[in-house]
Amino acid sequence: MRTRPRLSPTVDRFLAGQFLGPFGFSLAAFSGVYLLVDIFDRFDDLMRYGGFGRLGIEYFMLKLPLIVSQLMPVACLAGALLGLALLNRTGEILALQGLGISRLELAVPIVAVAAVISVVDFAWTETVVPISTRQAAHLYQVELKKRNPAGVSAAGGIWVRVRDGFLSVDRYDQRQQKLIGVTVFHLGKDRTLRDIHLAGSATWDGKSWRLVSPKVLRIGQGGSVSMGTGDELRLDAKPSDFSLLRQDPEEFNLAELNQYIRSLRRKGLDPGGYVVDRDLKYAMPLACFIMVVLAVSLSLDPIPRKVSLSRNFGAGIGLGFAYWLALGFTASFGRSGLVAPWVAAWLPNATFSALAMSIFLLGEERA
Repeated sequence: MRTRPRLSPTVDRFLAGQFLGPFGFSLAAFSGVYLLVDIFDRFDDLMRYGGFGRLGIEYFMLKLPLIVSQLMPVACLAGALLGLALLNRTGEILALQGLGISRLELAVPIVAVAAVISVVDFAWTETVVPISTRQAAHLYQVELKKRNPAGVSAAGGIWVRVRDGFLSVDRYDQRQQKLIGVTVFHLGKDRTLRDIHLAGSATWDGKSWRLVSPKVLRIGQGGSVSMGTGDELRLDAKPSDFSLLRQDPEEFNLAELNQYIRSLRRKGLDPGGYVVDRDLKYAMPLACFIMVVLAVSLSLDPIPRKVSLSRNFGAGIGLGFAYWLALGFTASFGRSGLVAPWVAAWLPNATFSALAMSIFLLGEERA
């Protein structure tokens, strides 16, 4: 009676190495291509503001952590497909399975490495990415393009210096060019508070801000307060002033993003897409693990390797593209309020995890 062989630590390391090598190569190649595309996309600005020197190099180096984080799941998929394709072509996978080693035992070392990569990706996006992305945005807008911000941005909102006072905005929607929770504090010549203008929102129409439900609290001598309609208010600011101050979700870590969402809710405002972005911060690192499980399920297919190699590789890339397409759709639906934020963030992961497991479980062992 034949005793079924077990994988040794040496074979575990060999299989993990066969994945890590192509993964590292894919990540470096994809990052390089992404950087080149970004350079060409910003070519006019770089030429105009002299961004091909030290500042330009520093800017793209600061962007690299975000690029690496975004491309890690894609590199995991390509690395697993390429590494296992090479093992299939040389017949090593078939030889191991011929010894009675199951597909699950072959998959465990690679999937374990993918789980570690997912954890590293999560830690990377929580520590390095927010800091480097904020610094990159500041360097590009302020140091390179010489656009000095007219205010400050904090978890409590955006503050901008305007004529005779200050403008406070709870949230700025860059896609709609819309200010939410507008408050303007006007000061008198003696620097005392003269009146407070309030508006639920303000939308840019190309020339000026259209205010919704404006009103004004006038502060009289002796501290008396009277209320008016506030129709005379004209905001002394442009969308570019808020675009410069607005922080993207990538510039927050989870603690900062949660604080910002709580701040908006305390003020009775809808945090909108920020809740989806928060859930995506949990869901996206798991995509590294899911992409590898999907690649392993396809690459350990029992169909003879000459028939299945190109087909499986193409199917893997196609399914990876379908995953990102599905994620884009659900995230858009979540930001528009059509589906719950947790559904928008987690539905693609759940769907493609079930698909990968089905492919693996329905396969057969090679004799």
